[in-house]
Amino acid sequence: MITQKRTFLYQPGIFSFIITWSWTFALLFVGIIFWLEVTHFQQITLFFFIIFLLFSIFQLLFRKIIIEDNQITIGRLLNPKWISVNISDIDNYRFTKHRAILKINGKNHEFLLPVNSIIELNSIISKKG
Repeated sequence: MITQKRTFLYQPGIFSFIITWSWTFALLFVGIIFWLEVTHFQQITLFFFIIFLLFSIFQLLFRKIIIEDNQITIGRLLNPKWISVNISDIDNYRFTKHRAILKINGKNHEFLLPVNSIIELNSIISKKG
């Protein structure tokens, strides 16, 4: 039994990653365009820079995989209903160097993680799976 709480930060699968970060950087570019159009810094530019910064922080910190007491909880950014299942209930799993694919309740969930997180997550799930 896993007694220690483990938290992993992740990014979604490659296509979702590209789409969400493209929209986030579009906010930055809109702020830069406003700044260059009026040739001096305006409040609307500051607004777009702050929104870009907030969205970036949200995307980096709110996507979590939490493992505690043989329960895996996957926190998602856009959906307030986080996925929470027992590790033994994972139907199938596959790990590559930077990617984890978990099949939970018939749905594939793809995550981009650092290599050390992949190694640790693989060892935790394979022990219980």
